[in-house]
Order: sequence, then C-alpha cells, then structure tokens
Amino acid sequence: MKNTLSAKEAMSVDGVGRISMIISRLVYGYLWYTQLLWKMPPQFGCPADFAVSTSLQERTSGLCDWVGLMVIYSKWPLQADLVDRFVVPNMAWFGWIVWLMEAFVAVSLILGLFTRLGGLAAFVQAINLYIGVTAIPFEWYWTYGMLYTLGLVFFAVPTGRVLGLDALLRPRLQAGADRGNRLSKVLLFLT
Repeated sequence: MKNTLSAKEAMSVDGVGRISMIISRLVYGYLWYTQLLWKMPPQFGCPADFAVSTSLQERTSGLCDWVGLMVIYSKWPLQADLVDRFVVPNMAWFGWIVWLMEAFVAVSLILGLFTRLGGLAAFVQAINLYIGVTAIPFEWYWTYGMLYTLGLVFFAVPTGRVLGLDALLRPRLQAGADRGNRLSKVLLFLT
C-alpha cells in the first residue's frame, strides 16, 4: 500500500492553517498600518524644510530621518547614491509614493483585497529597507528579514481568498478571464 500524497494534497491547508493565515495577514497588515502613523502626509514627520539626517548624532525626524540614514548606511552604494540624488531633493512628493505604497500594503492585507499584490509590494519595500537600513548601528537586521519573508509568503499564498474581499472578486474576474480578458487574468492572479 502506497502512502504518498500528491503535490496538491501535500500543500493543502486545513482549518487551522486557514485561520492562522487570516490572523497572520491581519497582524502583518496592521504592522504596516502602524508604520504609517509616524510619517503622516503632507510633512511625513519631517522638518518643515524636509532636511534629512546627516549622522547618528544629527538626526531629524519622520521619513527624512530614515532616508538620511539610508544615504549614509546603505549596503549598496548604488542605492545610497540613488536615494541621495533622487529621493532627498524630492522628499515633498517622494514621501507620497512611500506612504501610499505602504498604505496600500496595509489596506490590501487587512481587507484581503489583491493580497498577492500587497504581499509583493511589502516584499519589495522590505528588501529596500533591508538593503538601506540594516547596517545602521543598533538596528536589528532580522526585523527586515522577517518583513521581506512575510511579504514573500503573502505574495505566494493568496490569503485574501478566505475571509477577504478577494473571495468576492474572484468569480467576476474568473468570468472575465474565461472570456479572454487579459486584465482580468492578471487581476485574478493578484487576488
């Protein structure tokens, strides 16, 4: 008697797994939400002139603090140079990009709406943070490792299909995909 499982059976998730993934999705989404609160628009917690930190001893505040430290401590000189030349001079509008992306991650995961896209955005931002800020003295680099790992999990495992808005969208998107609509196919994958 053969006692092996098919790949689909081996990867199936039972009730405990579904509940755990829902709770994990909500907690991870809430984590991203809380990180919005210290960099609220339109100043993003920055000084009025959007001055960035220039050292650990001369720190500013909000997003400008971390952007300045990224210029100094990034593990990749190319990233430090890009942030210094492009982000720093444009903090007034670049802060919106960061804030809106992180807000999307929070909303996506909390509501279970396009959770794969939310997981992908979380993964990309966490990789950016891992490269940019883990060399700052006293930063615990595993924090950012966990952030990108969880982002990857939520990209790979479509948790919004259970107790999320993705479950409501999928039938409509599937109908569009069945008719050959390319946008529906892409959006279906991202749910």
